[in-house]
Amino acid sequence: TMQSLLDHRISPSPENYLVWFSYHAGTHPELRDALDARLAAQGRLEQADLHEMHARYCAGEPQAQAIGQVSRQLEAALNDAAGMLGTAHDNASSYGTRLEGLTDTLEAAFPSLNEPLRRILADTQALCHSSRTLAQRLAERAREAEALRAALHEARRAAATDALTGLPNRRAFEERLAEALGRATAEQAPLCLLMFDIDHFKSVNDTHGHPAGDAVLRGVADTLREWARPHDRLARVGGEEFAAILPATCRGAAAGLADSLRRAVAGEGFIIGAEGQQLSVTISLGVAQLQPPETGEALLGRADAALYDAKRQGRDRVALDMPLMPEEPAREDAGAGEPGEARPLSWR
Repeated sequence: TMQSLLDHRISPSPENYLVWFSYHAGTHPELRDALDARLAAQGRLEQADLHEMHARYCAGEPQAQAIGQVSRQLEAALNDAAGMLGTAHDNASSYGTRLEGLTDTLEAAFPSLNEPLRRILADTQALCHSSRTLAQRLAERAREAEALRAALHEARRAAATDALTGLPNRRAFEERLAEALGRATAEQAPLCLLMFDIDHFKSVNDTHGHPAGDAVLRGVADTLREWARPHDRLARVGGEEFAAILPATCRGAAAGLADSLRRAVAGEGFIIGAEGQQLSVTISLGVAQLQPPETGEALLGRADAALYDAKRQGRDRVALDMPLMPEEPAREDAGAGEPGEARPLSWR
């Protein structure tokens, strides 16, 4: 594992190490095949490749989940420690100030104090000095704890973010999906999951190069953000595949939203080079509605199956995992004619 990291000049971060360890251990045949294919195409791996492999194949691993849980607990502990240190600093500083004022008052009121009282006064003055020193040290430790907490928070944020698009990655998506499912089940509210990927994305990379492919991915992510409602949860779940969790949304409404996203992407011209060349792409989308007490994995599987149905039916369309409910009449948005015209949604 370490030799592979050195050979490709990639830092031995926990994410990178886990990808290469899984590759050499043979625990993820799909990861091994994908990594071999990338090596055959590029000759070597970049950090972005390792990040993508981790998001796609390793983010759900028990090790990754344990690291995430420990980091959250540590961040909470550091937050509490910073607060307690700040309180201790205030108390020590206040106590030192009161003692100092008391010694000044005693010296002024009783200039001829006998020796025992003078010793007490000297000890009190020493305690004042110690309190001030302690207050300074507590303040320093509180600042250090706060800085460490902030650094840990940023590390957790980075670990949950796709480096290329800035969207949450697959690990963050799975956590948010579990939270959304729990809330929808508790509130007995509808929830839909939308999955989509970019049609013929490999040809974009093959024809225009990987920088152009990266530009398209960033452009699609920006379009996705503009399309989403405030309470929707978005993610890049791997490669050219994206997801959107749609709370409080039934199947028919989700299908309409999905088709509006399809139109928005198809209508964009993404800039792919220094010369300002524009490239248009289409997307295929799958929609599934939660059926409690269904698991997130099952819902994800149904949405993914619907996505592949849309691709099998010709791409650039929306497919639903199940027929519409009786109270949700099927919608048709005209035929598949000229570009920009509406086309029928594909129901599964």
